[in-house]
Amino acid sequence: MSQKNTILAVFIAMLLLNFSLEGTAQNNSLDLTTQEKMLYRRGVETAVWAMPLTNTLAMRNGFKDQGCGFNNVAYFSEIQDYKASVTTPNNTTPYILSFWTLENGPVMIEIPAIENNVGLWGALMDVWQRPLADVGAKGRDKGKGAKYLIVPEGYTGQTYDADYVLTQKTKNGYTLLRPIIPDDSEKSMNLAINFTKKMKVYSVEKPKPTKHVDMANKYIDGVVHFDMSLFEMIADFIQEDKLEERDAVALGMLRGMGIEKGVEYTPSKREKEILSVAAKEAQEYLQDTYFDNSPKANLGNGWTVLTPATSYQTVFNWVVESGAMALDDRGSSYFAFFSSAEEFNLTNPPTMYLLTSRDANGDKLKGEHTYKFTVPANCPVNQFWSVLAYEYNDATFIDNVDKYGVASTEKLEFNADGSCDIYFGPTKPKDVPESNYVPTQAGEGWFPYFRFYGPKKELFQGKYQLSKIIKLNQNNMK
Repeated sequence: MSQKNTILAVFIAMLLLNFSLEGTAQNNSLDLTTQEKMLYRRGVETAVWAMPLTNTLAMRNGFKDQGCGFNNVAYFSEIQDYKASVTTPNNTTPYILSFWTLENGPVMIEIPAIENNVGLWGALMDVWQRPLADVGAKGRDKGKGAKYLIVPEGYTGQTYDADYVLTQKTKNGYTLLRPIIPDDSEKSMNLAINFTKKMKVYSVEKPKPTKHVDMANKYIDGVVHFDMSLFEMIADFIQEDKLEERDAVALGMLRGMGIEKGVEYTPSKREKEILSVAAKEAQEYLQDTYFDNSPKANLGNGWTVLTPATSYQTVFNWVVESGAMALDDRGSSYFAFFSSAEEFNLTNPPTMYLLTSRDANGDKLKGEHTYKFTVPANCPVNQFWSVLAYEYNDATFIDNVDKYGVASTEKLEFNADGSCDIYFGPTKPKDVPESNYVPTQAGEGWFPYFRFYGPKKELFQGKYQLSKIIKLNQNNMK
């Protein structure tokens, strides 16, 4: 697709982002002039447009604040918990992240080969979370290890014996990797740590030893805050990174908001007030879209895949066959999760995640209520399954609880027919085993991700479906 057509695609997509401005302004007690209404509207639309970007920047800044800068490798010596505030993390595999910049030239990423049955898998991405390459056991090197050289567009210099040369359109990039280990035992975690420390990230023109930073038990603020800080983060990005012609329309709207390359961003107190409300409206729109109005495939009983087909069918470029950019799909997806993949499908993926946000009555899940969820027998997985609960507000682990979900690798109690009852609520129901209980917070909405590790074909053939989540009361607490 030509750049002019791509610009038109973005413009068309933004025209389709229709918001009830007048009603929203009334709901938030804003009495807006004509010019302020346009500022408000552009604030909502650019927040949706920038979601994959701000998602990345929030993580990068959060890790940086805890000592992990550019070209460092962050790892967790203990499985991440709520203190690592990122969107929908798991609690079965320790994360590995690294952020880099091409400011000082190409960056080399060395992925080690599988050793002692320990390997890595994940994707290298640009700041917009477009995949550059899948790496590790399920990536291009197939677990044999490789040197990946990240270069800017138009680069014609030497390649430093790299196995793969990847062109990155932006200055900033990052990776999310996961170690392949059998469990989270002390032995397995030590193997993962030692293996991770063999990974290298460095500028080839100014090479330095790679710094590996343990992020365990550190408070990492790695999620987008839907307030004025969102637009300040966008403004900082506009100054530091390379801008693409495809985003000319969005950049034009930002210019009308006072955000422009080479220009200091100095919003007035009134503008900050308006944009803070606009950011909150964007958050509500993204939530409503992701959970209830997104064209995600339904695999039965309201359990859908995590992202619409516009993601994996376009290799997370989000420009669909008609030429339009799927801004709503992209923005709402990156409200709830991070990362992407070069190779992904619904026929033979290495993992499959499903989500729901409502109970069997169609009501949103609330932390003050108690629910029962039965995992049907014969779950079609080659490895294991897990189900985790997240906060509806920002898609992070529920704060200040000692447990986030359960997995079939744990000592759960199963029913005689092979099914497994899992209970969610602010307090554990009487006679429910501790192993099968997941705590929630009263007053907070929540939603689950059900993860199939090594899913079998029965899941995609519709032969196996997860059950609906049932709200309990005093008369049916079991």
